[in-house]
Amino acid sequence: MFVRKIKSNQGIVEVEKYGVDRIDVQEDGRADCYTAGGNIFTVKVKEILNDDKVVSNSKNHHKNLY
Repeated sequence: MFVRKIKSNQGIVEVEKYGVDRIDVQEDGRADCYTAGGNIFTVKVKEILNDDKVVSNSKNHHKNLY
């Protein structure tokens, strides 16, 4: 499930902040955060703060890297 903003162990992670392009929350309580450069990092989700189903913030997405 794609979300816009989560609260994690490392603080608040939000789409459009610090290069985060997408946040994909898994059912086991973890979230995969995709950056604009194509990197992926995983964080543990404490709480979902904004769930408005935003998939990406870029107008011309990076040629479907994911």
